[in-house]
Amino acid sequence: MRLLDWLKRHLGPKADTDSKTADLQAIFSEALALSLSLPSHQAYPIVTPAMQAGLAAYQIHCLLNKQDKQRLDALLSDTGFEPEASCDVVFSGVLHHAQGPSHVFLHQYTDFAGICVLLISNDAELLSQLITFKAAPPAPWESFPEVDPDILGSLQGNIEFWCDTFWRPYWLSLSEAERSQYPANWREFSEFH
Repeated sequence: MRLLDWLKRHLGPKADTDSKTADLQAIFSEALALSLSLPSHQAYPIVTPAMQAGLAAYQIHCLLNKQDKQRLDALLSDTGFEPEASCDVVFSGVLHHAQGPSHVFLHQYTDFAGICVLLISNDAELLSQLITFKAAPPAPWESFPEVDPDILGSLQGNIEFWCDTFWRPYWLSLSEAERSQYPANWREFSEFH
């Protein structure tokens, strides 16, 4: 999903996404471009080049459990960024580095029994630590307590978005031993979808 579409969906109809995109392009301009060597296999959340054309930055788009969101906030603080919102607060804004020209765009909101995070940055130190961060979303039965994975066919709506955007990238990042820790019915769901 393109960043612009994602911003429209999650910031609502009142969001000025053209202005937001222009702001992000100004913040993450080619003048501050960095080249990051991404490993072929990463732990979740997965660092990727920013999905919006014209952004010289990298991003993570993930669902985190509360403990891992607190760890992410600590990492931001340790690398020179001061998070401006606790993990249970909707937030969308730019964090400035205390002593350098790098930035973080952070958008977070609670859903699926966790905290959904879109983080875009051009800070090499932060990004290199995010590559090895290793976090987890809430378990599927926490995100969807009313869902029986044994009777799910094709996915639609929220569960399709959750599966495509958050669960599948997490599941694919796990080793076979890590996957075996999940109940059989959720392993089958995850392999099928």
